[in-house]
Amino acid sequence: MKRVAIIVDKNLEMGAAANVTALLMGQLVMNNSNLYSDQPVVDQNNVQHAGIKYSTVILKGGKNQIANFSKSLSNNESSVKCVVFSETGQTLNNEFDVYKEKITTSTLEETKPVGVIVTGEDEEIRTLTKKFSVLK
Repeated sequence: MKRVAIIVDKNLEMGAAANVTALLMGQLVMNNSNLYSDQPVVDQNNVQHAGIKYSTVILKGGKNQIANFSKSLSNNESSVKCVVFSETGQTLNNEFDVYKEKITTSTLEETKPVGVIVTGEDEEIRTLTKKFSVLK
């Protein structure tokens, strides 16, 4: 079984945390098309429901924790996949080319990650994320 964990900066306002979460989930779907059902899940009233296949949890942590966690995964031979979103991205509105240029010419620390999404086998994700607490 797979699991998805999203870790956001504990100091973000709730709206900003929701935004970071949505952006990370969107990128994960682009990277992993089988995250959702390819067929609509429709109830008896003909209302479509989200067809997500894997458990998803939203956690919180400090900026340094998020950066260190992300770097450790990029240096790891694990099957866990990870994507970050940063303050750099938060400061740019509809300026993808500028964003891409800044990201590709900066270190992870310089971009100041405010969120990370990870996916992998349930037990491994649980073990890797146990130091973070649930976002409330």
